[in-house]
Amino acid sequence: MNNLSSLLNPSVSADHLELVNAKRSFFIRTEDVIFIRGDVNYVHIVTKSGKVFVQAKTLKSFEQLLRKTDFVRTHKSYLVNFRHFADYQITDNGTFIQLLDGKKVPVSKRRRQYVQTSVIQKQSAVH
Repeated sequence: MNNLSSLLNPSVSADHLELVNAKRSFFIRTEDVIFIRGDVNYVHIVTKSGKVFVQAKTLKSFEQLLRKTDFVRTHKSYLVNFRHFADYQITDNGTFIQLLDGKKVPVSKRRRQYVQTSVIQKQSAVH
């Protein structure tokens, strides 16, 4: 796929996500993505290898792209891959998803019920 087409129409398969930089387009495995953090019209894609890829796209575009995968929107700025989920925590400082690598991702009050339902569904699908 050429770069202009990729910029306008990002693609994903069940197991790969196409990313674009100034020189080329390339693929990463969706299972390697821990979470995606939105920052206005950019996203930071954090992988389990520690690499962070910055893309000039909105978090909403990635949410739509990944809607049939294990990714769940937990907050206005976060889309989490539930394959990396470790724990759901409610504290005095807010609600969080604890990830397998030890990072914590916030869960907004607005999305708390949706995330709790998603956690239950994902856990029951595994067991």
